[in-house]
Amino acid sequence: MLDLIRNIYISANAWTGNIQNEMDARYVEHSSLTNLFTVHKFLGWAGLLSIFVAICAIFYFQFQVWEKEDREQK
Repeated sequence: MLDLIRNIYISANAWTGNIQNEMDARYVEHSSLTNLFTVHKFLGWAGLLSIFVAICAIFYFQFQVWEKEDREQK
């Protein structure tokens, strides 16, 4: 009886075009970037923080150079 219900269900899904939805539900992402923030939380956040600090340092020192150039022109 369960096999009959299962076959009817599968046929109904195929008939209505829900095959793609079934495939999407079974898809599991295996991304290194996703694992970095879910499995290796400390390394992921430490890396993100270091990138942020590096970008801030680049902007800070670039503004310092621009200010120095402006003072030398005056």
